[in-house]
Amino acid sequence: MHSLFDQLIPRENTQSIRWDKYGQDVIPLWVADMDFASPPCVIEALERRVHHPIFGYTYASETFQATIAQYLLKRYDYPIEKEWLVFIPSVVSGLHMVARYLLQAGEHALIPNPAYHHFKMALEGVHHAYSNYHFQLVDGRLTIDLEELKRLVQPNTRLLMLCNPHNPGGTVFTTAELQALADFARARGILICSDEIHADLILAEHISHVPIGKVTHPQQGFVSLMSLNKTFNFPGMGLAWAVIPDPKLRAQFTKDLHTLIPAPHLLAYTASMAAMQGGSAWHEALLTYLRGNLACVEQWVSQHPQLQMAPLEATYLAWIDASRLRVSDSPQDITQAFLQAGVAVSPGQQFGSPHYFRLNFGTSRALLSSALERMSSVIKKRS
Repeated sequence: MHSLFDQLIPRENTQSIRWDKYGQDVIPLWVADMDFASPPCVIEALERRVHHPIFGYTYASETFQATIAQYLLKRYDYPIEKEWLVFIPSVVSGLHMVARYLLQAGEHALIPNPAYHHFKMALEGVHHAYSNYHFQLVDGRLTIDLEELKRLVQPNTRLLMLCNPHNPGGTVFTTAELQALADFARARGILICSDEIHADLILAEHISHVPIGKVTHPQQGFVSLMSLNKTFNFPGMGLAWAVIPDPKLRAQFTKDLHTLIPAPHLLAYTASMAAMQGGSAWHEALLTYLRGNLACVEQWVSQHPQLQMAPLEATYLAWIDASRLRVSDSPQDITQAFLQAGVAVSPGQQFGSPHYFRLNFGTSRALLSSALERMSSVIKKRS
């Protein structure tokens, strides 16, 4: 099955954001979608559905909801009630819905730094105040600085945003770490919103994802945002779900669902169901391949003393410290130099850390190797 991942599938004329932004002469290792075909079971299910010639309004059936509950129980030993599920078009939508509908005017939030930029955008879009909490390197892992978090709390703090596994740092938080966060939030009446979209992309051996709901009581306010879009590589389909046990929070969250917030895409239900029912073998092969790609990136970083990278536990997104390479006053200098050499990576300032860059290694190993060679030529010029 590895040959499926070694194959580089041309993406010209597919309206690919990843490949079209910089043109075909640039190897795009930036936005977080992969260059791999989705599982055969997903493609076959979509083909069957497309052969039915009517594409009307749809909904999450009882069977679909039950399949998700079974999936969460099997994958994470996490029992939920079907009534807790809210279906939304994306995790990004969920982040903005939390900020818009679960915070009141004048309330304050805590968000991670570095972090996916939509955490910040969600709060700024509705003019909520927020503070950034940071990470520290402990025993080779990027972990949340809980003492700093305690210092940042204000009397009006009502929301803690979490990304687990963390994007871009790649940390998979342990049960003990999540329990400490849950205890911190519960003692202060703070709602937790956990973005868990990378939950099934864990690369470190003998580590498991722990949903925030496993360490919190259902009556404690929390929202888990989940999706299969990243894992099975159909992010353009558009389907995610929120797990919200508290009925009052659930009602607030769904205020504009099916009006301003559209329902998930019809074919996304088909793709997600097929992935849950038949995608496990493909998923395991994907993780094996990504581990090989990660090893290539780690070896490449080790060959360049000017770069540093903490061990990556999850995702296909390497978070690389290039502060020793900066030779001008512009933090964008190194990413621009990589782009001129024919490789696009995500600049660290997008995540709140300007002297880093994020590299998407979810591509064929041959293309990844070519990209790293181009980037090495840039680094050598700056040594």
